[in-house]
Amino acid sequence: MLVFVQLRWGMTLVLYQTIVVPSIFICILSVFVEQSRESELRATLEAKASKELETSVEAVLATICDAVVLLSSSFRLLRPSPHLAGMLLGSSSSAVFMTDGNFIDLLVESDRDSFLQFMGDPSIHANMLHAHMRDANSSAVTVHFYHTKYLDLEGQSVHIIGVREDSEENRPQPPPQELQSSLSRQVVDEVWDRAHESRASSNNNNNRSTASSISGSSDPMPLVEGDHAMSRCVWVDASSIDLMMVKCTPEFSAWSGPSGLNVGLLNWVAPVDQSNFYEFFHKALNHYVQCAQDGSESVGPGSIVLKLKPPHWGRSIETEAEIAEFCAGRSNSNSNDNNINEGRTEDSLSEPRILGCVSFKNIRKTRTTQKSSKSSSRTFCCS
Repeated sequence: MLVFVQLRWGMTLVLYQTIVVPSIFICILSVFVEQSRESELRATLEAKASKELETSVEAVLATICDAVVLLSSSFRLLRPSPHLAGMLLGSSSSAVFMTDGNFIDLLVESDRDSFLQFMGDPSIHANMLHAHMRDANSSAVTVHFYHTKYLDLEGQSVHIIGVREDSEENRPQPPPQELQSSLSRQVVDEVWDRAHESRASSNNNNNRSTASSISGSSDPMPLVEGDHAMSRCVWVDASSIDLMMVKCTPEFSAWSGPSGLNVGLLNWVAPVDQSNFYEFFHKALNHYVQCAQDGSESVGPGSIVLKLKPPHWGRSIETEAEIAEFCAGRSNSNSNDNNINEGRTEDSLSEPRILGCVSFKNIRKTRTTQKSSKSSSRTFCCS
């Protein structure tokens, strides 16, 4: 071959090596570069497909589960999970709910072996497990685990787990914090005195219907007529731990079902939302007291979305709660007949209370954020 080239083209051996050898090297190098580009493109497409698969699976699980977590092959969180922290009544800043938190530590000890066996199943199909987790109060919470897995770009297993609480009915409810002492007596007395003076100056009738009084009995909750009659409103005792309901509108009674006195509104709120709602209510109360003292008006805390479960419903429903107003009320320690016989007025035996009016609205499907609204700073006198 070399002789033929030399004879045909008159090329010497040195000239042949100078031209042909680099050409062969360039061709071989081009083949390697093309293969490398194909491998890189394939890896990019696989990574994109894997990410889309992960997003799709998470979106499906999020529609039926309370929380979705990603776990490494050693069962540690690959990213923070605030939804799981909320379900277990914990702080989202706690180390166990942050990246690299140990998911096994959240399980009841007796269920850890079955969970590890469940996670070690070589099947690539999605499966489910019944287990128990510990919440912030060390109470066992019955949950369903929905599990699937895939391999990341490094060939490591990534577990996608949907966590769904089985039932909220038998779950112990954490006791909410007591009302601050600075508000429990001094502020109540101040607001009560202001409301009493306003009522005396307007010459209101002291013998109005007992629908707005706090009787402390097991009688049906009194119904309120007037401006709020067509709204889903309920008045609660701001000084009570469980926000005891004392009266409501006919619209609220028809919506939630009949209820008696001495029933705490907080007991109707789903456990996962109780702390947030209790904090939201007293934030509105502090805002009202500050406006009442300063005589100013400003934007209140707005509204909060929560799950409510009145006994007559038998299920939870998502609703929007807003603090419509605060007013002064009283709790009678004796009957009206005794007051007349002893020559004393009804007001002299009444104990001042601040009542908060909580209004509920349906949730719009397109609504994802809380709506701000302006709180009223007026003080009403409820007899």
